[in-house]
Amino acid sequence: YWREEPYEVDGVLEGTWGSWAIEIKTGTFKTADLHGLLEFTRRHPNYRSLLICDSAALPMVERAGVEAVTWRNFLVHGLPRAIDASQATA
Repeated sequence: YWREEPYEVDGVLEGTWGSWAIEIKTGTFKTADLHGLLEFTRRHPNYRSLLICDSAALPMVERAGVEAVTWRNFLVHGLPRAIDASQATA
C-alpha cells in the first residue's frame, strides 16, 4: 500500500516476479481514478503498473495506457509475465 495525499495505490509488490504497483477496481470507474497509480509509476519508474478489473473496463484502460488483467486471469494466472528483450523485438 502507498499513499501520499491526494494519491494512493492499493498494493506495491517487489520480488522475483518483478516490481509492481497494483490498483484494484470493481464496478465502473473513470480514467481519473487511475491518477494514483500513474503518479506512483512516474515517481518510481522501475515499477510496472497493473490494474485488476472487470473485463468491461479493459478497452478504457488500454486507451489510458495501463496494463490490466481481469479478476479471473489474475486469480488463475497471477501477475503478467515480464516481456524480455528478445520477445519484444520478435
